[in-house]
Amino acid sequence: MNPLLWRRDHQYALLVIALSGAVAGVLLGFIHSPSFDILGRWQLFAAWVSHPASYWQWPLYGFLISAGVFYGVQLLRPSN
Repeated sequence: MNPLLWRRDHQYALLVIALSGAVAGVLLGFIHSPSFDILGRWQLFAAWVSHPASYWQWPLYGFLISAGVFYGVQLLRPSN
């Protein structure tokens, strides 16, 4: 089942869910950061976001996992 052949509303839903997963991945990575309890929240956030090498995998994994789950649900639906 090729996602490029899906109806537009399903493609938009996939994009919205995958981007939401990326945002959730950034938030989980921020909370999971070892410095979360040591520094002030906003100081840590500013330092953390300014160095993408420390968090790039979190939004990537969030994006891929949420998109994979959505794709799996679409595969299991009886009709599309």
